[in-house]
Amino acid sequence: MAAPVTVVLVDDHLTVRAGTRALLEPEGFVVVGEAAAEQEAVDVVRTSRPDLLVLDMVLDSGPVLSAIPALLAAAPNTGILVHSMHEDAALVRGALSAGASGYLSKNTSVPELVLAARTVAAGGSYVQPPLGADNAHVPVPPQAMTSREEQVLALLADGHTNREVAAHLTLSVRTVESIRAALRNRLGLVTRADLVAHARSTGLTPGSHGSHGSHGSHG
Repeated sequence: MAAPVTVVLVDDHLTVRAGTRALLEPEGFVVVGEAAAEQEAVDVVRTSRPDLLVLDMVLDSGPVLSAIPALLAAAPNTGILVHSMHEDAALVRGALSAGASGYLSKNTSVPELVLAARTVAAGGSYVQPPLGADNAHVPVPPQAMTSREEQVLALLADGHTNREVAAHLTLSVRTVESIRAALRNRLGLVTRADLVAHARSTGLTPGSHGSHGSHGSHG
């Protein structure tokens, strides 16, 4: 059985943190800390080193973009998922540029919240597809794939099943499924032909996965 995913929740509303906890914990996540302010968040993640930080975009002290580098410095292997009421593409761009790995609206569905949380915790990236669609004048830059996503893509394009990829990379099958779903949602990679074509276009030709080292997920 896969190890639980550890999470820290940062939001200045106690009821929001409680609600997010109630949604994530039945899905295999364990909340190991909470914070309502920037410095408190830095202290909590430095101590707990969670797999995932779910971060509100705006706290009482203002936007948290400037805090993201400090949070990453405190826990470099923690994936940051911004979970915000604000759906402006400029904020999405700012959060990703600052070092966040994902951006999700608080108006999203529970399954998408779980998918985004699993993907970011596993080392992938996730941006809710509609975000930025109504703000074409402020485009969200394309996201580079993480090394973990490249590993998964190369193996899938080489014909391996989700289970074989999981065994090769020392991941759970659920984690591989989450990364594959994120690639599908973000890049439109649905069929095996899509995977192979994208792997070739990015230099990850089938068979090239041997250059990637096998290692477990962080945390």
